[in-house]
Amino acid sequence: MNYVKKFIYDLKKIVGDMGSEVYLVGGYIRDKLMNAKTEPRDADFIINGDIHKFVSELEKVGYKFFPIKENIGIYRCILNGNTIDISPMKGDSIEKDLEVRDFTVNAVAMRLIDNKIVDPFYGRRALKSRILKSVSDKSLEEDPVRILRGIRFYIKCGMHFNLETEKQIENISGRIMEVPKERVFKELMLIIKDDKLGLAFEIMDNYGILKNIIPYIDELKTIGKCKYHTEDVFTHMNLTYGVFKDILRGKIKLKGLNLNIFDHKIGEFSLQEYLSLACFLHDIGKYEAYKNENNKISFYGHDIMGASICERFCNDMKFPKKAEKYIENIVRGHMYPLGLFKKDIFHNKKAVYSFFYNYDVYVEGILTTAFCDNYATRMNLNRQNEKQRFKVFIEYMLKEYETYCKMNEDKLLNGEDIIKILGRKGPVVKSALRDIHMLRYLGKISNRVEAIEYLKSQSF
Repeated sequence: MNYVKKFIYDLKKIVGDMGSEVYLVGGYIRDKLMNAKTEPRDADFIINGDIHKFVSELEKVGYKFFPIKENIGIYRCILNGNTIDISPMKGDSIEKDLEVRDFTVNAVAMRLIDNKIVDPFYGRRALKSRILKSVSDKSLEEDPVRILRGIRFYIKCGMHFNLETEKQIENISGRIMEVPKERVFKELMLIIKDDKLGLAFEIMDNYGILKNIIPYIDELKTIGKCKYHTEDVFTHMNLTYGVFKDILRGKIKLKGLNLNIFDHKIGEFSLQEYLSLACFLHDIGKYEAYKNENNKISFYGHDIMGASICERFCNDMKFPKKAEKYIENIVRGHMYPLGLFKKDIFHNKKAVYSFFYNYDVYVEGILTTAFCDNYATRMNLNRQNEKQRFKVFIEYMLKEYETYCKMNEDKLLNGEDIIKILGRKGPVVKSALRDIHMLRYLGKISNRVEAIEYLKSQSF
């Protein structure tokens, strides 16, 4: 069932009975004008009349609304994942309402009673030309976060700003962080979500926006070239982000990587978006870690410094705490797999186990980021053999982690067993469980009897 169409049908009947004007506006109209076959999941309605009476009438036919901005009369209804918003008209006409919107492509309305299109700012012409033009000189100035919304349309719909709007962006991009950080966070993550080709950070940087959101952007462009990299750090971060986007769309494949794990949501966004951001931020600590001693460049500790920067950034931007911790751990651990690779740990499963144990639920994200990092590096150095060897290594690690997880789920002994055998409680139980899990992973214990014999032979 198309829930939005059903709602429009029911709303038309109520409009006819009440005699008030109702307009369908915003993204629904824009997307339909761009592609008539598309089925938008969300719809916004403007009502010139008693909005409380409209809500009451809609609830009589089964729709449940709740206020999202009750002081100005904005109500929302969720229909099987579809979002319906209704708002009172701003000003004394639909034209007055549309003139306070962001871009002309979003300032098009359709009168519901007769399907008449209202387009005072030539939004349809802009859509046809794929042009993003601010409705007025004040559109972006009054709400700088609209710049990020424009960037999202740029990426998602293949649009471009006109020259006048570009100048407005240039003039006010420095004010982007004056709005509530939660709004900047949401728009940034929506950009990343809609960015299928890995161009988001480059585009935001081109318009001078990124440096006002993420720290050290300009500084990272001045360092990075060394025996491991032919490009500056900012370029490398962009490339790494792009590699992960290529993985998500199937252009690059990693055997053993289940992409479905990145569908897990933290708040409104999934691990796909958070890991995308982590891939970009992975080397953000290099500016603070940079050293040049006797023409020998190093970035020792940039992973730890980067994790600290990410923690501050995510906290300042009001990320969900779990998302903040996820990004922080990915950035902190992104060098760990390379260290294991250089030590040739194919014959040292204890080192592999330590990595899995220390990073646990972040392992797959870290392994993926490490691969993207290495792949981006070798894109320019063109050491094909090492790139392929590292890919084989990461795929080996993904398979080993799967084994590790299966053993962790199917334990030989549980906590109660340990307490009965040792006659003790407390931290010793956790330590014993870890020892048994590790020895089983290393192949030194294979069944419950051997696990019990091991415990009885130890002095915990």
